[in-house]
Amino acid sequence: ENPNSRFARISHDTTSRHIINHLAMSIFASRNLLRQARTNNQFASTRELTTAFIGLGNMGLPMCNKLLNSSSRDSGTEPIEILAFDTDHTRQNTLRIPIHGSLSDLSQYPSSKKVDVVFTMLPNDDALRKVYRSFIKYYTGDLYNTLFIDCSTVSPMTSKELQSYVRDHGCDMVDAPVSGGVKGAESKTLTFMCGGNDVAFSRAKPLLLHMGKNVVHCGDIGMGAVAKLCNNLALGIQMIGICEATNLGSAMGIDPHVLADVMNSSTSKCWSSEVCNPHPDVAAALNNGPAANNYEGGFGTSLMLKDISLAVNAGHKSGLSLPLGSAAREIYSMAEQRGLGKKDFGAVLQFLQGKDVD
Repeated sequence: ENPNSRFARISHDTTSRHIINHLAMSIFASRNLLRQARTNNQFASTRELTTAFIGLGNMGLPMCNKLLNSSSRDSGTEPIEILAFDTDHTRQNTLRIPIHGSLSDLSQYPSSKKVDVVFTMLPNDDALRKVYRSFIKYYTGDLYNTLFIDCSTVSPMTSKELQSYVRDHGCDMVDAPVSGGVKGAESKTLTFMCGGNDVAFSRAKPLLLHMGKNVVHCGDIGMGAVAKLCNNLALGIQMIGICEATNLGSAMGIDPHVLADVMNSSTSKCWSSEVCNPHPDVAAALNNGPAANNYEGGFGTSLMLKDISLAVNAGHKSGLSLPLGSAAREIYSMAEQRGLGKKDFGAVLQFLQGKDVD
């Protein structure tokens, strides 16, 4: 064979292999880009978005209703199918979709239908762990890329633990505790404090805006919980201060309405004095707050005790002294022992007076 011909053939073969390899790499890269685009824009498809909402308490129920209403045919937004879960079936009266009493019902859900998002609004860390594990256990569909959004107030360590757990199953998580109370949930003015990576947060934000006004990315997973604990630590202390000042004013003879007007136009104005004033007569005049309804329907004293305890414990682990937080924890603990655990935490006003609330 002519040496020049052999060289030309080898060069041609080498060039062909390079072209084939280049094409293969281009196809592989394109597939990866397409897959990433699908991940980042999962909720932009025309397919109905399926969302599980677990926990329909004082906060979860109005939040779920807002999400449900946002996906109505007249809203112009993407359709959302909601699977609602709560152990209290009386919630059915105020939700126009069926409520499942147990996550084991997921085993009967068609495996061909993917659950895209799982919202949770639960009272404590143990309940949240149990729900996450039960969901993974009973859901028979494709878990890949399912996004868990937890709106409970729990320890930042629990959020990190559960994100690791769901990631082992191909999912991701955002911790998104809320501020604004029941009124905020009903009026869609909640603030969500979110922790999670940028991609997970970008997927969660449009859904959270269906239920609230402000959605803040606080950092990586667990940072939403950190922000919430700091907020509720300050709020719990703030409420006790307003209660003490209100009780002092009443004891010294000033009209509580006059005192509230002064405080709400002065430097002590705050959420506990204006939005959720703990004095029943003032709350009724403002047409605002659970104090006007015998402290029903607000943020429970037991829940505030739980949140402040989480904050104080976190402070101890961080080497910080939180003397006011520790004192507030003791006051809410005593109020709970007096039977005020399910009453709004503004009932500490009555507790500090030595009165009982029916």
